[in-house]
Amino acid sequence: MADKKLALRNVPRHRKKKEFFFVFLFSSISMITILISSYLEKTPNVPTNLPIVYITCDRDIGKGRYRDCVIEVDYDSYISEIRVRGNAKIKNDKKGYRFQLSQSASLLGMRTDDDWQLFAMYNDYTYMRTKLAFDLWRSLEPTNPTAILPDSEYVNVYLNGKYNGLYLLAEKNDRKLYGLDNPQNNSDSSFIFQCLPFNDLRTYDKDTWEQDLPDPDDINLLDKILPDLISFISSSTDEEFLNSQSGIYSKFDKINLIDHFIFNYFILHGDYWANNFFIARNTYPSKLFFIPWDFDGSFGQVIDNLYSPRENPEAEIRGLSELYNRLLGNDEFRKACKDRWLYLRERIWTEDEIIDMVLDNYKEIKKSVELDNEMYYPKLEVKDFIKALMEWIPDRLNYCDEYFTQNY
Repeated sequence: MADKKLALRNVPRHRKKKEFFFVFLFSSISMITILISSYLEKTPNVPTNLPIVYITCDRDIGKGRYRDCVIEVDYDSYISEIRVRGNAKIKNDKKGYRFQLSQSASLLGMRTDDDWQLFAMYNDYTYMRTKLAFDLWRSLEPTNPTAILPDSEYVNVYLNGKYNGLYLLAEKNDRKLYGLDNPQNNSDSSFIFQCLPFNDLRTYDKDTWEQDLPDPDDINLLDKILPDLISFISSSTDEEFLNSQSGIYSKFDKINLIDHFIFNYFILHGDYWANNFFIARNTYPSKLFFIPWDFDGSFGQVIDNLYSPRENPEAEIRGLSELYNRLLGNDEFRKACKDRWLYLRERIWTEDEIIDMVLDNYKEIKKSVELDNEMYYPKLEVKDFIKALMEWIPDRLNYCDEYFTQNY
């Protein structure tokens, strides 16, 4: 016994503290799990068909600094950090979140990673437009390797024991998702640039861009790459712009340019063409590609405003993007868009396939939508917006069939 006491006294103090910390930590997680499970049993009306995410945080969660928390996803607990995601969305009653696990994990069958997003879908009264956009774009990947957006799953979220509503848990849009190489400290590096308002690709304004990759503290690639690229887009002659060796298709992935236009034209992507997209590239000589983002205005709906499925935004697109102004002025590009649209309509984007996506999603979230509706939009009948979406999609497909066959 004396030997054991002596051995204990000889253990370094920092080691004792470390061991105590882990005992306390795992005890806390176990207690939180018990309390949350007990709370769930006593919470009426919350649907149980969806996975559940519990967030336990003893401090207010804001936009800036990450806060320490414990996150439980489908009864697996993780030490994490969390903050509010988005800029304008921080003022919403229902906030979205970004969280980082202390170690990478596969959540709900998605990729193994430590960085995750929770979309609140606030002001999307269908609760489906972001996921539908993600999945539609991803459906192109077998014939377009650049058609990558996060995988996602619907979840019910509790914050500090209180039901917070229906969310979309999604992978983080980052270097790993897009299969990019680790960045280098030179202009050949892989990169991800985010477009901020207002950017029509006619002149270079550094304030309308953010560099997500590489870390701008390591190297500023914006000033090294974008001035020449935007100058080429806006100032090159038609012959230079379309040159088979050094023209636009030597810089951008051609199928990405085509699909990016078709996809965003079809979904009637509002507040988009000079905002809310990413431009990315793997290590040079890989080509640039667009990544669509932020689907708050899409599929004929922006908050409670409904738009006709027969709306033609081509003139607006050409005014907002000099790149697409020049591309849409080229007969070869227009024919390539027509051929691609007809291919997609026959093989991938059939009316049945897209409507089935919507119906499958709605069947999964119907009960949670009703509860979320009561919590955040008690004066709205969200079923009307869901019905409008169901009717809008077939009508929009028919209109796009006419548009691409008659104008291209």
